Amino acid sequence: MASTFQLIDKIRFTTPLCKFQYPKLIEPETKFNPQGDYKLTCLIDARDADALATQLDELLTKHKASLKTQAPDQKFKLADLPWSFEEIDGTPYLVVKTKMKASGVDRDGRRWTAVPALFDAKGLPVKDRESLRSMWSGTVGKASVEACPFYQPAIGAGVTLRLRAVQVISLVQSGGSAESFGFEESDGWSADNKEIPFDSTGVGPVDDGDF
Repeated sequence: MASTFQLIDKIRFTTPLCKFQYPKLIEPETKFNPQGDYKLTCLIDARDADALATQLDELLTKHKASLKTQAPDQKFKLADLPWSFEEIDGTPYLVVKTKMKASGVDRDGRRWTAVPALFDAKGLPVKDRESLRSMWSGTVGKASVEACPFYQPAIGAGVTLRLRAVQVISLVQSGGSAESFGFEESDGWSADNKEIPFDSTGVGPVDDGDF
């Protein structure tokens, strides 16, 4: 059973500046978990990702070594990892997949809920969370994450990346911008639109086989 193993300590890290992909930060996704999960995939330019990738790889290596020390004769399956280097649209990234449980029940039977903390570019908490409901892939920012080793016999040994907080540096909203459609600024008619920002007033390689 998982409880018979002593797990090594989790670590906390903040990603480098990255592109957000499929952000689910305002309303949790319930497709695979009825209690809901907030999710965020971070695309980190590979040129900026070596230090973080090394940190995560070393955590996994220590986790595997700890399990083998506790059970030298046991064969452990390796769970799918939530980080990997991938090429997307011709650009190499470290892809980091994070999530946070939206609700649950503690050991005493009490229900709890949670939301990721949201901050603007100045580091101030976002008071109006609804103003970020239309956040879209391509938004640029950073994420605060806990990397937590785990072992479950049915799934295997691995590390889950728990989302804690998000800082939005450059917001992309659904509907697209002029630039996203290939338009550039030119002299001529102006709708005198003002951009409506979100509220800022308050706010070595790992062996991926079994071991």
